[in-house]
Amino acid sequence: MHRRKLIPLLAGVILLGLFTAAAICPRLFTAYGPKEAFSAWQAPGNGHLLGTNALGYDIFTEVVYGTADTLVIGLASSILTMLLGTVIGTLAAADGPVGGLFNGLINVFMLLPRLISLIVIAAFVGSGRIHLILLIAAFGWVGTARAVRAQVQHLHTQPFIEACTVQGFSRLHIAVHHIVPNLWELLLSRFLLGVNSCIMMESTLSFLGFGDLYHPTWGTMINFAYKRGAFLRQAYAYLLVPGLCIMLLSMAFYLISLWMDAGRETIREQ
Repeated sequence: MHRRKLIPLLAGVILLGLFTAAAICPRLFTAYGPKEAFSAWQAPGNGHLLGTNALGYDIFTEVVYGTADTLVIGLASSILTMLLGTVIGTLAAADGPVGGLFNGLINVFMLLPRLISLIVIAAFVGSGRIHLILLIAAFGWVGTARAVRAQVQHLHTQPFIEACTVQGFSRLHIAVHHIVPNLWELLLSRFLLGVNSCIMMESTLSFLGFGDLYHPTWGTMINFAYKRGAFLRQAYAYLLVPGLCIMLLSMAFYLISLWMDAGRETIREQ
């Protein structure tokens, strides 16, 4: 039974390790440079594992070099999302007008259609890596904030928090030294799931044409393949492989978070 619980962790770590290695050391996986051109629309084979695209770039090389950009946006967005969710969720758990204000903010963002809002705002602010990170984080913190708010409200009922209040410690001291340290398991789980969500959101926006054209991610690759006639050229690998990589990278973070959740449930049962 214990070994079965390790299977998701091992699968997730192996997948994540492969993608991390591709992001850090792309030359281990491909001998070509990202802008090294050959004949356009070559079929898979003859030195090109997935063929070449409309500009003559090796498709497999594009996939390898796109790993770093996809990971950077996913990780940065998830970190910023986690920070926003932690701060807002902690403040929403407070009593009085401050808690009411941030609870109202959470409720407002819950009602907003996230994808449509992101598309509309991205159309005005333009494409770019920084813009994507900020936009995804600005609309992705709600789930973390709700989870943090519930956990903080639960912690406020615990005897050690009541003892700190009786002893005269300030709310800021209690929050920094006693509340936040007890949130790390929840935040780590939310971070892993957040990376998954942020990667999917970035891929969707990039496919719709709002990605960074100078640092193409896998979503941007699918957008290029669709616009440049990969279907007509029967270059199906140009369309399918980036999508498969998005799925596998998201699955890696999901499997690791699944193992963590299983571990927490085991601890609670004991």
